[in-house]
Amino acid sequence: MADPEEDLTAMLDLSKKKKKKKKKDKSGASGTSGTDKKSKSSSSGGVGGPDGTDADGSEVGEGGGVGGGKGSVDFTDQRRLIAESEEARDLASADPYDKKAEYTYDELLDRVVQILHSNNPDLIEKKRRNMKPPQLTRVGTKKTLWVNFQEICTMMQRTPDHVHQFFMAELGTEGSIDGQGRLVIRGKYVPKYIESLLRKYIVEYVTCQMCRSPNTELTKDSGSRLHFCKCQDCGSSRSVAQIRSGYHAQTRADRRAARAAKT
Repeated sequence: MADPEEDLTAMLDLSKKKKKKKKKDKSGASGTSGTDKKSKSSSSGGVGGPDGTDADGSEVGEGGGVGGGKGSVDFTDQRRLIAESEEARDLASADPYDKKAEYTYDELLDRVVQILHSNNPDLIEKKRRNMKPPQLTRVGTKKTLWVNFQEICTMMQRTPDHVHQFFMAELGTEGSIDGQGRLVIRGKYVPKYIESLLRKYIVEYVTCQMCRSPNTELTKDSGSRLHFCKCQDCGSSRSVAQIRSGYHAQTRADRRAARAAKT
């Protein structure tokens, strides 16, 4: 006969029953998943079957079935044909001078310089102005005549009054402009000394300090009473120094005049 305690433990032990329930659940889940897979496959197949036939057995067109094998192959062929047609069209309309952005820095720089020169031909050929040397002659024993004074002022694009004021301040003497545009200077001077002063005037009041161009314009501001030198080529502008009297050696006539002023 069985022991009553063993029967009681067998009744209370539920591990075997739980394992059986789990197995049943797994089998049930697997069964349902199988049916789901079948339903999904049937729904994914759509109208066309895997071999291009309908559910009733009737044939479907080449691109009709979504799940059919022939439909996917036809789409890839279409994409390939479209890509080939686009490549052929690009080759037909390709520019032979187009390097497809394969330019070097030197090539781009040369191209920019060529465009600038084509649009601005004045930058290539700069007009050089040859300044004539001053022509001086003696007038009597105490005066010097500057013959081509008016011509030099025209070449520098400066007024004769401004040039006259500069030379009188630098020479420390007096002078005047006659009716023919010649400058009469009191004193004896050699052409080389007048030429050195002319170069000083050109550097200070004519030449542009940015581009070294002589094509400048000298204007006076009425408000500040300053002279401004504006370049016509590069557009830069600068203020020039006021004309001041330079060194003047005291002569015998100056000493006499000073003594006469004291008495």
